[in-house]
Amino acid sequence: MQPLHLRHTIARALAALLFALVVVNVTQSQQPGSQDPGSKEPPKQPEFKWPTEINGKDIAAVMKDMEDSDPTIREFAVRTLPLFGPPAQKEKASQLLLKRLANEKDPGVRVAVINTIGQIQFEKEADNKEALRLLVDAVSKGQPGGLTRLHAVQAIGMFGPKGSGAITVLTGEPLRDPSYEIRRSIAQALGRIGLNETKGPNMRALTALADILAKDVSAAVRLEALQALVILGPPWDGERKPDGPPPPIDTKSAKTIVEYMKARVGDPKSKKPGAEKDKQVEIWARLVLMRFDPAEVNDDNLDALGQYLTGSDPAAKIQALTAIGLIGELAARKLTEVIRVMEEENAPFGQVAACVQVITSFNAAGKPAIPHLVKMRDARKKELAAKQLELAKAKKEDEIRLTAEKTALEEMVKLLDGAIKYLEEAKERPKEKEPPKKP
Repeated sequence: MQPLHLRHTIARALAALLFALVVVNVTQSQQPGSQDPGSKEPPKQPEFKWPTEINGKDIAAVMKDMEDSDPTIREFAVRTLPLFGPPAQKEKASQLLLKRLANEKDPGVRVAVINTIGQIQFEKEADNKEALRLLVDAVSKGQPGGLTRLHAVQAIGMFGPKGSGAITVLTGEPLRDPSYEIRRSIAQALGRIGLNETKGPNMRALTALADILAKDVSAAVRLEALQALVILGPPWDGERKPDGPPPPIDTKSAKTIVEYMKARVGDPKSKKPGAEKDKQVEIWARLVLMRFDPAEVNDDNLDALGQYLTGSDPAAKIQALTAIGLIGELAARKLTEVIRVMEEENAPFGQVAACVQVITSFNAAGKPAIPHLVKMRDARKKELAAKQLELAKAKKEDEIRLTAEKTALEEMVKLLDGAIKYLEEAKERPKEKEPPKKP
């Protein structure tokens, strides 16, 4: 079990985690008839044009409304501004938004300004820096449990790595805010701003997530903190070269996070139970453990994830599938169990799709699943043909339901076709050479 394998496997899978944790399509196929059969060029999409007027007002008029004496008009104008697209990011608009952020007295309008700034950001980096300074100030001085602090934290997270200057404040007093939603948003923001492209994950952010937020009384906060740790990954031993792979794990620093996770999930050697009682959160704590220490990708931890595949808790089952899929090829020994879950009677679409995604994450090691996928694909094709006949003869009041069922079957067939093709073309990973043994 090479650390390099684990880093690369999880890095590939993280794109799926960031923007849909459970179900992603393996491939995207074009609908039949969407282009000429002989054409090799993809069909051109119509060019999108941002509106120049909204509700009869151009951007200049909307910006004028942002300084109206009526807070209702100011708030509506602030919320309208992003609809103009790139022009809303230019200097005149950004300067006006910064002015409103600094001077706005109405809390509702102030929240709207904060959300708009996080949503659009600005063309000039100097304006982005000023926006972040004001947002950090709003977090630091905002009322505990207040909306201004909550939305400022969320807006900071939208800046991604550019918001790294906020880490010191976010990992200070706000970590103990009485609002669990603010603490959850801090965990999410740290996962977005805590990774430097050259230096790697910020150790202060990692420690706050693992030592404080992962122990929070709220399961939602703990889950968000652990998912942020998976996204950030372990600290690096050295700096990353331009366009190069991440450096090796800084095992000494990573050990700190590993020990926190062992306290959450328990230690099978000492048979000491873990502190985590929520099933879904425990799954993610175990995934963090394996993410930060590749040696923990072992039978004990994989079997611990596998137990949730046989349980009656559907949410824990999906979370376990997600975790196994993120581990990828190193978890391929669980293939038989994943196939069994995929073939459960009356398994919902989300469960089947999650299983298919896991199987494809095993790459060539998932090839034994091909006959199972083909059998399922063929069965769904028959169901689809029958559903199309039923729809053709249906009464008008049944058309909406039957159309939805037909569409779901079409998506399932497409998903299975893509998975089969992917696995058929998957190649065995070449074995890495063992490092020379020291005399």
